[in-house]
Amino acid sequence: MWRSFFLSLVLTASALAGPKVTLVIGEKAHALDKVAAEQIATDFKALFEAETSIQSTVPADGGHVVLVGSPQSNPAIAAEAWPKITEQGLVIKSTPKGLIIGGGCPPATIWAASELAHHFGIRHLLQGDVLPVEKPAFKLDGLDMVLEPKILQRGWSMFNGVATGAESWSKAEHLALMKQLVKLKYNHVLLPQHLRAPASISVEGDVGGRKAFGGAKVFPSGEPIPDLSAEATAMGLVAVPQDFVTLPLGASSTSVLPQITLDAVERRLRTVIKYNAGSFLAGAQIPGDLNASAYFTSRVSFDEKVTPASALNDLVLTICGDGVTERVQKALDLISQATALIEKNDPELGVPNAEIFLRHLQSKEALPAWITEAKTLYTGAMSEMFRANTRAREGARSFTLYHAKRLEFTVHFFTALEALYKAHDAATRDEALEGGIEAIYNALNSWSDVARDSSDRGAIALLNEYGYRVLLKASEGEGK
Repeated sequence: MWRSFFLSLVLTASALAGPKVTLVIGEKAHALDKVAAEQIATDFKALFEAETSIQSTVPADGGHVVLVGSPQSNPAIAAEAWPKITEQGLVIKSTPKGLIIGGGCPPATIWAASELAHHFGIRHLLQGDVLPVEKPAFKLDGLDMVLEPKILQRGWSMFNGVATGAESWSKAEHLALMKQLVKLKYNHVLLPQHLRAPASISVEGDVGGRKAFGGAKVFPSGEPIPDLSAEATAMGLVAVPQDFVTLPLGASSTSVLPQITLDAVERRLRTVIKYNAGSFLAGAQIPGDLNASAYFTSRVSFDEKVTPASALNDLVLTICGDGVTERVQKALDLISQATALIEKNDPELGVPNAEIFLRHLQSKEALPAWITEAKTLYTGAMSEMFRANTRAREGARSFTLYHAKRLEFTVHFFTALEALYKAHDAATRDEALEGGIEAIYNALNSWSDVARDSSDRGAIALLNEYGYRVLLKASEGEGK
């Protein structure tokens, strides 16, 4: 009886164990082939609890085999099984000898590995990878995918000359972002020469959003901007010293407000594809706002049938579950309407400089109606994002919560503007000015709740310097 019991346990454990997968690369494979194999191994472990090994020969006992590379880099991939592709083409193809994951060049092999992960439900965000809500079935047969880019030069630009830009990022942050950009099939990155780090700002003492800085006394740190050219090349990215065709994924200025217009991004990309322009450089201000835009840009660059709506659903439904996409879509629509109002009436509204709030306090005009309208739109977007966050599954909560808290920041920002216009009346000036200062402080605390990179921290530092402190000084000066 005991023998049967233990045998049953062994058989049950064997049935529950993940698949064993051998990843085969060429003996003299390019370094990126090995990176692709390691990426697949990591993904399979996360998705299927797979037991993986990487070697240069096909196992004699068969089993689950993934052949990584191309016939030129991996002798295990038969030339007759390899489709005709361009240098940037990528292949995912089931064959009797194993699943081929490869590309026309080493970076394209990384893209193929990322596309395989996408096939199984992993979504690559700018901040990291998110697993699907529903665990997929492990199945390596029946796959036959060949993808070719519609746009050959897909670049990323985040240097903007202020503390919200890439100039403030640490080397570790840059490397983590570039790794995600490669997974999203970007192949160029703007790395300007002769850059100067932004001036450090004090973030100690009476500071809104203080916890975002983890105890630091100043931000940015004042350290030199790291040279990333060698690391970019090693990852398969082409470093470019200046912009070619800039495509703003959000705000076109250095605004701290979420200004997301997927329809505008689509129009510009359709033009690039239609006229075979062949290149774009995605301009990013606050990366946390831009996952939907970056994801759409990545997908449509290889499949022109993709639309902003289909891409958003493919992204959100997969990692958040049912009932979330609709809320996120509605929020983004409202943000787009608010963005249109800002661009029409005051494109510099959210630009963090010494006049960001002071000019509204010193204005001789009444509160513009469009500011109230924009606040209403952002408030609606915030409500939708919080509803989305309530419905989202645990693994993707950080995605929806970030947007919700960013919009909470924005509502406080507009509340501050309204208070500053109320301060024009001498009878209510002190109370209104105090209300504006409190709203800015609350705004910064809301953002700090989800701050996760140096663009977030840079914005909070600048708004303390040019917003909170400037208005405190104005209030203290009037109180003397």
